[in-house]
Amino acid sequence: MKQWIALAVVAPTLLLGAEKETCPFGPFDLRSPHEQQAGLYHQLSVTAEAVAPSGRRRAVEPPSNGTSSYPPSVNYIDTEIFGKMKIDGIVPSALSSDEEFFRRINLDLTGQIPDPASVQGFLNDKSADKRTKTIDALLASDAFVDRWTMWFGDLVQNVQVSSSSRELPAGRNAYYTYIHDSIKNKKAYDQMVREIIGASGDTFTTGAANFWVRQIQANGPAQDTYDNLAAESGVMFLGMPMQCLSCHNGLGHLESVNWYLKSHARYDFWGNAAFFSRGTSRRTTPGDNQSSFTISDKANGAYNLNTNSGNKTSRVPIGTQTSVNPAYLATGEQPRAGEPWRDAYGRILTAQPQFAIATVNYLWKELFALGIVEPANNIDPARLDPNNLPAGQVLQPNHPNLLTLLANDFTTNHYDLRAILRTMVMSNAYQLSTQYPAATWNESWTPYYARHIPRRLMAESMLDAIAKATSVPVTYNISGGLPAVTSAMKLPDTLEVRNNVYGRFLDEFGRGNRDDQARSNDSSIAQALSLMNDGTVVVNRTHKNTANSTVAKTLAATTDPNVIADQLYLYTLSRYPTAAEKTQAVAYLKSGTLQNKTEDLQWVLLNSVEFLFN
Repeated sequence: MKQWIALAVVAPTLLLGAEKETCPFGPFDLRSPHEQQAGLYHQLSVTAEAVAPSGRRRAVEPPSNGTSSYPPSVNYIDTEIFGKMKIDGIVPSALSSDEEFFRRINLDLTGQIPDPASVQGFLNDKSADKRTKTIDALLASDAFVDRWTMWFGDLVQNVQVSSSSRELPAGRNAYYTYIHDSIKNKKAYDQMVREIIGASGDTFTTGAANFWVRQIQANGPAQDTYDNLAAESGVMFLGMPMQCLSCHNGLGHLESVNWYLKSHARYDFWGNAAFFSRGTSRRTTPGDNQSSFTISDKANGAYNLNTNSGNKTSRVPIGTQTSVNPAYLATGEQPRAGEPWRDAYGRILTAQPQFAIATVNYLWKELFALGIVEPANNIDPARLDPNNLPAGQVLQPNHPNLLTLLANDFTTNHYDLRAILRTMVMSNAYQLSTQYPAATWNESWTPYYARHIPRRLMAESMLDAIAKATSVPVTYNISGGLPAVTSAMKLPDTLEVRNNVYGRFLDEFGRGNRDDQARSNDSSIAQALSLMNDGTVVVNRTHKNTANSTVAKTLAATTDPNVIADQLYLYTLSRYPTAAEKTQAVAYLKSGTLQNKTEDLQWVLLNSVEFLFN
């Protein structure tokens, strides 16, 4: 019976986000960017209302501000966000309670739920700056490095095998280690990007060189690989979809996709691709038959217009011109005398304002669920400035001045990843509650960030949260020589741990494959059924007979239903139960065999919407 009760409660929420219109021949959304944006606003609004209905607060403490007031402005983010709300007469939700904030900040910065001792310590801390201290401690933690290594790995698609390339476990591990160590050592973000674009060496020992390998087009001429490198770097680091320009001119094709790119020709794109045309990859096969690549640069060469095969339309001479030299699409800038062409591309790209804009927008989306520009991977430079908007076009950012301020802040602070994330999470805009005041929520308020938008936990966070809540860790063996780990957030790619229950669980919860399946926070009935019925991942972990489980430890320490209820809520939801919840839980624990009821109670909490969403 309990399974069907949980399904009735959880399943409607897990089905949110199912409304999609996608290309049947590939992972391409055929809607216009404006339609995609509107669809996302609707989806997030519906999710917020399902997870945290207006007038019903998950927060345990009273609201930190009245329903007719605005929180104080901590920094320029609040000035912009709350300033626009005031002008348009929209009231934000209250500030999050300590319980809500503490779980959120742990999950957002580290991908992990907090342990009971840290929850109790935070709640008992009466100092005015305890949130600031928590933020700084998490930014300095090893778990922060793991979480943002996963994020950057998703961004650059670090994976051992894709549909067209083969990094293999050794190359994937080297790339993962490069990313992990760079973030751990606080390397500037722009430096990381320049290094991977220009990296040379053996891909099993020079991790950054796998950026090239990941974009190799095995079934086409070299120009297809150069195109991939230019197009994918455009999406990753500029938030711009340049792949279309690699096949045809923008005019007549991209008007409804990207107004800026519609004014550019395929030839302009070739100028970007030409920066890679002196790069080369040489396959080497050592004794173990695992082929690595050596990436290097030739002394000369250019992007030749001489192909009629492969994955793109033909490249043919333009009059007497048979090749294209590098010239950056946005500015026409060329390499300096003696400068390696790939290094020049990295230098020019990271100096563009668009680089900082795209990066802060991606980071903002990670924390707020909604980018200032949506779609985040289709930023249109022609539609960013409200004072210079083409006739008939719609402004893309929901807060254009804030986007500029964030990008300038990121640049001024030398592309410090921790610094810009700190600015974002320190804002009261970030610290708003998911619960909206007892009034009718209006979907049109979504882009105002009038409430914190809840999201389903990412796959690795979900698996780690279950293991941590139940005190039953998982050991994951990693191919290619890296040591085993006990956190899914430490896995080096989204193909690691396959063909077992944990791999299937991660796939079910949308980790993607860093190739043709993007990471997704969408939900499904299959996920609900997995949470309810998977013996290895969930059910057995709630049993007393499972050694050192939370249930086993709790029952060994006490038989008091009041204490048991407190402990299960602390371990699972990172808070104490409300008075009503505790009354209900204690009555349930007393209604039958204590062991069975304790196991059932944690199972129910693990299947609750509150556990699934942040």
